[in-house]
Amino acid sequence: MDRAISGFTFAAAPARVMFGQGRARGLAAEFERLGVARVLVVCTESGAARYRPIIDALGTRCVGVFACAQPHCPEPVALAALAEFAASGADAVVTIGGGSTIGLGKVIAARCKVPLVAVPTTLSGSEMTALYGMKIAEEKRTWTDGAARARTVIYDPDLTATLPTYETATTGMNCLAHCVEALYPAEPNPIARLIALEGIRALAASLPGVAERNDAASRGGALYAGFIGGLLVSVVGVGLQHKICHVLGGHFDVPHGASNSVILPHVVAFNAPAMAETATDIAGALGCEEPATGVFDLAARIDAPQSLRQFDVPQSKLRAVAEEVVARGTHNPRPISVENISLLLEDAWAGRRPASMSDRREAPAMPTTNKQRPGETDAGRATNPH
Repeated sequence: MDRAISGFTFAAAPARVMFGQGRARGLAAEFERLGVARVLVVCTESGAARYRPIIDALGTRCVGVFACAQPHCPEPVALAALAEFAASGADAVVTIGGGSTIGLGKVIAARCKVPLVAVPTTLSGSEMTALYGMKIAEEKRTWTDGAARARTVIYDPDLTATLPTYETATTGMNCLAHCVEALYPAEPNPIARLIALEGIRALAASLPGVAERNDAASRGGALYAGFIGGLLVSVVGVGLQHKICHVLGGHFDVPHGASNSVILPHVVAFNAPAMAETATDIAGALGCEEPATGVFDLAARIDAPQSLRQFDVPQSKLRAVAEEVVARGTHNPRPISVENISLLLEDAWAGRRPASMSDRREAPAMPTTNKQRPGETDAGRATNPH
């Protein structure tokens, strides 16, 4: 142990996790264990077809399928799902799909106080947190409620075999952001640090394999990392990286995984001079020399997005995004300002490869004054869009 350990708090309330190929076939048995007789399935329109064998295996226990999940969980969709749940007479909800689907199921679970079982097929990590939210007009709002936490999470790599590799790539970069942010939480957490580095190593090893071969071992490794990323959000929360992505999603509908893919290299580059040891750890876990360029090059290798411009984010609006991010406030190793976040966004908008650490000026390691503890939310503020 080469790092002094002082005081820390570790609090986690993980779901029952079932991991492995073919585990989704045990979904009906899991509802039997939970004492659930009537289930509403939540998924996307394409998911209803893709996961039909899993849905059909529920038999008469399935009393309806709501196949209308959408990115960012718009309020009208959430209200329609709540109405469908009430009409179906279900006493539990199961989600089969990615973060958008899981988020919609969490709205039902939290508002109706019923059990949620999640079968994630992407790497969003939402299934492991008690945070849920919806997009109301142009603003994402989130809440924390233990009722939104899944009772059981079933990770089955077989279900990801037909998923477009783009979805794995972008949600994988979101997962990488969860792991990176867990290395500099609002309060020290050495246990989260160990888990985060394991997640980064797993992603570096698996994501290229999914993109290039889509083999079962790579899919399993990526899904394992997705579990780690979600667990880290529930333990230490999120920071600057996700604050920026929430604003971009709320105002410009940039998909969450895509925005994380674009923004992460530049946040790492911004923070690296203020966290030299952590930057070295990130690079080591990625198997590269430079953490920010390592993240950027990984995104390129798996064909994940690298520019905000390709999502029609107006360059003229970048300063307004920076102003909103700074106004919301967050913990961060390096102080944030409208000026430096604007420059970060300019680089992300253009898709520039980050400069090496030796080319950057040293920056003081000092948190911003407007901190939020993990899991805290302000009315109308988004801390996690999943």
